[in-house]
Amino acid sequence: MRSLMLIVVVTCLGCWFSGCGSYNNPTNSQTTATLAGNWQFTYVSTKNGSSIVSGTLTQTGSNFSGTVTITNSCAASGTISGTISGSSLTGTITETNPETISVTGTVASNYGSANGTYQVMTATGACAAAMGDSGTWTGTHIMVAGGGYGGRVRPADRMPVQLNLNLKDDAGSGQLSGTATFTNSACLHSMNVAGTLSGMDLELHGDSGTDGSVVLSGTTDKEGKILTLNSNVSGTCQAESGAVTLTKVL
Repeated sequence: MRSLMLIVVVTCLGCWFSGCGSYNNPTNSQTTATLAGNWQFTYVSTKNGSSIVSGTLTQTGSNFSGTVTITNSCAASGTISGTISGSSLTGTITETNPETISVTGTVASNYGSANGTYQVMTATGACAAAMGDSGTWTGTHIMVAGGGYGGRVRPADRMPVQLNLNLKDDAGSGQLSGTATFTNSACLHSMNVAGTLSGMDLELHGDSGTDGSVVLSGTTDKEGKILTLNSNVSGTCQAESGAVTLTKVL
């Protein structure tokens, strides 16, 4: 009888330590949801058309913040800050003119998109006419354009030039750096490039000294797989400027 009781006690202790039955290890909690990364938001006013707000968000705990650029609005830039709890977010956009906008909304389960409503709380100066405005907004989490890309620059009166980019993002900040390699160019070969990705807008600068410099500007798709750019070359090879579509190399 004592042997049977001993077996039962040992078995129960084994279950307690190994997680038998319905016991849940408290260390296996869900990963905290994050908005960190590059976003583009479209704000649709009930009376003033639509505006684009884009920038890179950072998050600490449940608090997020970032610096944004704004197009088609009374202000060109500002800051955003707020909190996220589960799929719900609340925040404030403070524009530079100045204007203060309260935002509320929900985030998709994969944290790739969001939507909600907004209300202008204060507005003075150049933004005074926006006082009391309200509307809806949608947001898309833009994948950072990192990795290898390739395509052909097509100048107006020169042979196409092969361009290969190898990019990396600086800790999800939207600050990009890497290398650009030109093939079939009269003077450009390889150079370091650096720039920013804000929303879908991408701009990179590269300089190879006496061989010339390049500004690559344009947009990325939301998955970061296709870059639609204009290559503006300065120096001896300026006639090699032209449009280029770069596709991510898998």
